[in-house]
Amino acid sequence: MEGSEDGPLVILIGGLHGNEVTGVHAIMNVFRSIEEWNIPFKGKIVGLIGNTRAFEKGVRFQDYDLNRCWDSEYIRQLREKLHPEWDAAEDYELLELLGEIENLIDATHKPKILVDFHATSSENGNFIVIPEDESDNRIVRSLRLPIVIDLEKYLVGTLLEYVHKLGFTSFVFEGGLIGSTKALNLHTSGIWEILYASGVVERRHDHEFSKYDQIIESFIHQLPHKVSVLYHHKIYNGDGFQMKPGYHNFQTVSKGEIVARDNKGEIEARVDGLIFMPLYQPIGDDGFFIVEELEGRL
Repeated sequence: MEGSEDGPLVILIGGLHGNEVTGVHAIMNVFRSIEEWNIPFKGKIVGLIGNTRAFEKGVRFQDYDLNRCWDSEYIRQLREKLHPEWDAAEDYELLELLGEIENLIDATHKPKILVDFHATSSENGNFIVIPEDESDNRIVRSLRLPIVIDLEKYLVGTLLEYVHKLGFTSFVFEGGLIGSTKALNLHTSGIWEILYASGVVERRHDHEFSKYDQIIESFIHQLPHKVSVLYHHKIYNGDGFQMKPGYHNFQTVSKGEIVARDNKGEIEARVDGLIFMPLYQPIGDDGFFIVEELEGRL
């Protein structure tokens, strides 16, 4: 959607993991409201489904994780078709999505903002992932969610890391439990907050579709403000990893506490901290993280 005046470019991407649908539906909700109510705005707003093939099937991915493949050398080889046997669904998705983003890089709209919407397999998965040098960004601050500043060091090949190098202000917006109404509401109202904070849409009472303040106040208490990773438990094919039931994001854990198990036996927390992104779905390479709080709670 093109605004009536020059302004920022805001790219909203949902469904990079095809089973995480709330971001896509939230983007559609906002586009629909702008059209129906003829809401004026500046700049350009672009909505994209990240992995269309996986989204249609309701699966995280078909052949490989589309959020772990954003490597410049891999993309070069893929574009030059150096490996004729490559014919994965995500090969096509990667090139299609990258093409859409690259077509917008030279746009006259400034600044360039890209938000990647995700959801987690455990409760309380409401947080922002952003490179540390962008952690004080005013748009991110306006969302008032916990900020994870160094996750990209442990998750190699993410879209976030790649587009950051292209000059975008980019961050991941985790909305909560996969498929939940809470995540849909948070993502929808969060998009309005992003559009307000970036100056794309004027904050006016007559089109105050966002109930972000009310939604965020309902669960923001006792959440950390900014965290850093202390420990990452990576899993591999055949590990038989199973997270112990009942953990949620930012729950306190103690060193030596049994938090999961695999084919080798029980898995203990290596350090004191807060459990983060515990895996409760059958597909994934990251069993859990343990993070530490860097600043006071929100």
